This record gives sequence, structure tokens and C-alpha cells, in this order.
Amino acid sequence: MEDFLLSVLIFGLPGLALLTAWGLAWSGRWRTWAVKQPGPFIFTQRNYDPMYLGVGGVAVLCIWPAVFASLARAEYAETLWTVLLVIFVPIVFGMRWWWPAAVTPRWHKEWVARGGTEETPLWGPGEQVPARAARKGWA
Repeated sequence: MEDFLLSVLIFGLPGLALLTAWGLAWSGRWRTWAVKQPGPFIFTQRNYDPMYLGVGGVAVLCIWPAVFASLARAEYAETLWTVLLVIFVPIVFGMRWWWPAAVTPRWHKEWVARGGTEETPLWGPGEQVPARAARKGWA
């Protein structure tokens, strides 16, 4: 039981935290990331950091059973690691250069269509700007 609780602290909570940040960005409750420049070693035109966090959250949660299998010395542990590496390594390296527009939130696509610059409002003409964002000057 203690091993399970420890694994929840090591994998479950960080994975859920990453997915929470992704969920806030996807829903449009967190939009300020869109106007920032991409981080170091990211070669896309736009900043997609929360989308990367979502991929990271999924990766952490997928690695969790693989670590359990390895610790239990399960016969399928090596196969599980191989499958995860074949899936996530190309995704992690590929998303540094390209992020498909189809996998961005609707509000982000609309923002890009309106110009997608620092001067372009993050909220469209028909959207209500949350009071908190308006106070911070993001309207």
C-alpha cells in the first residue's frame, strides 16, 4: 500500500497537475500563454507550452504502469517500455518543430485568424472578457 501511495505522489499528482494546466488552456480560462514567445529549444512560430504540458501529463501517467511493471519484474515490462518509447520519443522531439493547428483550442484558432499577435485581443468580439483578465489588462 505504501508503494502505491508513493507512486501516486511521484507520478499521479504531477501528471494531473500537467493535465490541469492543459485543461485551463484548452478551455480558454488561461489564454495569456498564447501571446508569449516560444521557449528555448522550441522552433515553432507560436507558443504552445500548455499543449506540451498536456502531452507531458499523458506521458507521465502512461509511464506510471511501466514503472510498476518494472518494479514487479513483470515479463511484459520491457515490451511496455519499448512501446512507450516508440510512441513518446518521436512526439516529444517532433513537437519542438511542429504543432498541428488541428490540435489547438477553438479560441486559439480564432485568435490566430484575427491576427495572432501581441496586439490582437485574446478574446473575440462576441466573447465576454472575464473580470480578472480585464483587470490585468488582457482584454
